[in-house]
Amino acid sequence: MKQFFAVGVGGFFGAMTRYGLSRVIPQESGFPLTTLCINSIGCFCLAWLFTKYTKRTPLILAIGTGFLGAFTTFSTFTVDSLLLFEQGKWFLAGSYIASSVGGGLFFSVLGVFFARRPVQ
Repeated sequence: MKQFFAVGVGGFFGAMTRYGLSRVIPQESGFPLTTLCINSIGCFCLAWLFTKYTKRTPLILAIGTGFLGAFTTFSTFTVDSLLLFEQGKWFLAGSYIASSVGGGLFFSVLGVFFARRPVQ
């Protein structure tokens, strides 16, 4: 029960943070920059966290599954992509999909790299 509560509290704050950033970061020229930034940050942080801390304590679950799970959003990514296609913005849609998937993988690898790096 403790883990469920921790994930729920983390999820609340992750969703609120995502919404707050969506109000602060402008979306110029129809490109979903906010979602791209949020998902890139989330990929890095989640990869770092779950590599550095393999034991899923309530705190790690609150941060990883709760906060970062609610902070990042695959559904918004797919809807943004679909809307760009429907608006005939094929290049923008392709660029967004490529930068989201490629960037997500890049930031995840970077997160794992920094988590495994010895502290000096």
